[in-house]
Amino acid sequence: MIGSWKLVLPVGFVLYSLPLFLRVNSTSDYIIDEEFHIPQGLAFCRKQFDVWDSKITTFPGLYLLALVLQPFNACTVTGLRLLSLAGAGINILLLYKIRRRTLAGTGGNAYAAHEAITLSVLPPLYFFSHLYYTDTLALTMVLLFYNYWQQEAHLPAAVCGAASVLMRQTNIVWVCMCCGITILDTVVQQAAKTRPEGEKNIRLFGTALLLHLLSSPQLICNCILHILAKCCFYASIILPFIGFIFINGSIVVGDKSAHEASLHLPQLLYFALFAAGFGISNTMRQLRPALALLQRHRLRTVLAVMLIATVIHLNTVVHPYLLADNRHYTFYVWSRLYGRYWWFRYAMTPLYVLALALLCCGLRHMPDSFKIMFPVALLLVLCFQRLLELRYFLVPYVLFRLNTRPTRKGFAEWMELGVHLLLNVVTFYVYFTKEFYWQNYRTPQRIIW
Repeated sequence: MIGSWKLVLPVGFVLYSLPLFLRVNSTSDYIIDEEFHIPQGLAFCRKQFDVWDSKITTFPGLYLLALVLQPFNACTVTGLRLLSLAGAGINILLLYKIRRRTLAGTGGNAYAAHEAITLSVLPPLYFFSHLYYTDTLALTMVLLFYNYWQQEAHLPAAVCGAASVLMRQTNIVWVCMCCGITILDTVVQQAAKTRPEGEKNIRLFGTALLLHLLSSPQLICNCILHILAKCCFYASIILPFIGFIFINGSIVVGDKSAHEASLHLPQLLYFALFAAGFGISNTMRQLRPALALLQRHRLRTVLAVMLIATVIHLNTVVHPYLLADNRHYTFYVWSRLYGRYWWFRYAMTPLYVLALALLCCGLRHMPDSFKIMFPVALLLVLCFQRLLELRYFLVPYVLFRLNTRPTRKGFAEWMELGVHLLLNVVTFYVYFTKEFYWQNYRTPQRIIW
């Protein structure tokens, strides 16, 4: 049945989505940021590499991929958008393969397929699968990288990791995260080999590993050699990228004015809420353990509430785009709740604490190396973004959800899938029926994620 799922999932997804894709495709030539992406994609598709819009802030990976359309004479708006739909079809296959591996046999292949479908129809992700945006294809490259990395195929993983960075610069964080996990796991494995038979279980947390390393220069040399053998390909991506940041002065290319890096810690809180809201199966299954965790550590919980309230007070950043662009749901959430009532952002503090606890409980089965590197990666990829944009949450959420605690499929999983499908119905209905006009824009504007 494994082989059949590998065929049924991508083909079924594309066939299911195609009528909706054609309907979306007929609404407008450009949908919001496609105003920049589509002309650039068409230029590269026609091999006009001297054409570049200075307002574009990402590397040209998305536009280089448009070259695959050139032999088929398909350099059109529809052709470019079809690349995203094709990428979404590849994504569902990769999600299935990765989740089947992390489930380790729990629930069988049908459960892994169910999880892949649920993630593929994640409402913000599914919507952008119909548009020529970086999100879907950037996720494709990240999933390819992560799939090869899980199999310890480090050379193809590095190639896909480099492709993911070409799609979106912040994907370098996921390359660094996996490289860091590999380094930490290698150190633990090499240290365990030199321990007595009854003391093989050595952990990253604590001083035992550090003391063991300091007491054995030969062990340190072995660790370095094994790390170099595994991570040299990743270093060939990471080191040049560091050089690029040093020379460019920023991670952003093109127009830097609207994407200046600044500390924005509440992004982590918004992400936790996003993950708790869309990751319904994890929320339902981990709610009791999360509440027990908070109750067991009452002092820490109180301190966490105070710390989060302080962060909200001192570090809430409101990007001008958030207040000016009424084509996104975040505009309405902010203008009608966070921005209208000063107390609302503080009233959300208990929910933020609970959402963070749900994240922790959902990943408590993971190795120590993942527990260290994933939060660091989250901080790096989210907390230096000034703009509250749900698209920035997609890759970290998918990686989180792929690694949540394996359980038997039940009501919680069906509930999550059902809510995703229902939200998709609502959001596409709003997109098709709600129109308004902006000054200097000839075509009607619509609301998207």
